[in-house]
Amino acid sequence: MNNPPKAFISYSHENKEARGKLVTHLAVMVDQNELTIWDDSRIVGGDVLQEEIFKNLAASDILFYLVSAASLASPACKEEVEKALSAGLKIIPIILESCDWRNYRQLSRVLAFPTDGKPINTWVPESEGWSNVVKGIRRTVAKMQSQADSSSGEPDETLRAELAFQKGNVQMMLGQLDMAIEAYSVTIALSPRCVAAYNNRGVAYADKDELDNAVADYNEAIELSPDDAYDTYYNRGNAYYEKGEAALAIADFSKTIELNSNYVKAYNNRGNVYRENAEFNLSLADFNEALRLDPNYVDAYNNRGETYCVMGELDKALDDYSKAIELAPDYAEVYCNRGSVYRITGKVDKAINDYNTAIKLNPKLAMAYNNRGNAYKSTGKPDKAREDFSEAIALSPDYAEAYYNRGNLYYNEGEKDNAIADYSKVITLNPDFALAYNNRGTVYHNRGQLRFALNDFEKTIGLDPGCALAYHNRGAVHANRDALELALNDFDKAIALDPACALAYNSRGGTHFNRGDFAKAIADFDKALEFDPSNALARQYRERAFHRLQGQTQR
Repeated sequence: MNNPPKAFISYSHENKEARGKLVTHLAVMVDQNELTIWDDSRIVGGDVLQEEIFKNLAASDILFYLVSAASLASPACKEEVEKALSAGLKIIPIILESCDWRNYRQLSRVLAFPTDGKPINTWVPESEGWSNVVKGIRRTVAKMQSQADSSSGEPDETLRAELAFQKGNVQMMLGQLDMAIEAYSVTIALSPRCVAAYNNRGVAYADKDELDNAVADYNEAIELSPDDAYDTYYNRGNAYYEKGEAALAIADFSKTIELNSNYVKAYNNRGNVYRENAEFNLSLADFNEALRLDPNYVDAYNNRGETYCVMGELDKALDDYSKAIELAPDYAEVYCNRGSVYRITGKVDKAINDYNTAIKLNPKLAMAYNNRGNAYKSTGKPDKAREDFSEAIALSPDYAEAYYNRGNLYYNEGEKDNAIADYSKVITLNPDFALAYNNRGTVYHNRGQLRFALNDFEKTIGLDPGCALAYHNRGAVHANRDALELALNDFDKAIALDPACALAYNSRGGTHFNRGDFAKAIADFDKALEFDPSNALARQYRERAFHRLQGQTQR
């Protein structure tokens, strides 16, 4: 490469200051003729803006993509990246701030600077972040120089493999997964021992939810290079996690850490798996280590907050969510999580404010609408709740929890057909959602469709044998069918599972009353009133049982 590579800077005009800082920090490379840089600030009066931009882009070797929320939303930036793909440029994302870049256009699958994609605005001092970027660019330029200098002696197949690999990387960034898979397959055909091509094709398969294909590619990459495959172990761990194979996921994240003890994301993701396995101490230990390695790692604060939330340590959860928001004020999901803590602790106004902020930051965040719907429901605003549940469903048609919540709302409002329709949709989406069967069974029971109700309660118990409410509800169906012994057995089971279940005491008392066992009925109604003093029905039937018992005694 006789001439230095030319770099084109793609950025949102909201990031002009960052563009200037990048140019400043690369000044030494430019002065030493190691790199030339072009951006649209060089356009002079009389130039045709778009024509000049694309002419210089086509003449470049590298695209520096300054990544921010603004640039991710910019059609101009997207077009520049697409044209860079067609021209075969090397794409280097530079992460300016915390934003949704890991999930947008697959930027997380391309090597981003600074290291591990840690946003520049989180480095203290910030100049350390820019220095890290420059070091990465120097390594990239040196590699390009070396490849160019030796290219005359390389076989055509080697060059074709490298071009196909780079093309696959850029197509991954643009979300063109099928094309990326095809490009990586060309690379593998030309260079069967290319570890990175197997790894990256695995990532593309994973993004398409073709997890078995992903794991197969990761296996191949690890077999070819087991000692430095920490990225591939990490990726395979993610695939196993998505497949629900927690033990294999933990093993791979642990192997990643064994090979690279500073791999922050591996600690974070292993912590998530431990939490889902209810191994909370191990989960917290991993998030603590991730934060020790990177005190500004927003995801670790958010995820540790979720662990604290599951453990019931809501004050600690609130602290972690607030710290994550302090570090990343545009992280919509964290506002949603903090809002849920506020809602649980009765601070509904604060919860709604957080949900509103989440929706403002990300109007397509279905979870925020769903959670705000629950908050509105708790404050007696069913119309607003219904609107939010419906919006969550419109944004995410497979969102089982939103259907469930809307179904509960319909049930409370007496719209039984709509309630059954929503519960049935939940069951279609998630056949293991026990409470959806239970609640649908309750609607069937209220409509007198006892056989359907019984089937649903039995399905609930099969999925969740510890659900006291389901035993009570099945017992109520048995009682309505005059199968009183079966009813009593179920009420006994409900009370054994939940000794404070006022509903079960009340229903068992009613069954004893119908059998003429008035003393047992009175004892059960007393228990029901102990746990629910406002239960007027229990009080009424207790009085009836008392009078009947007196009548029996007098005879």
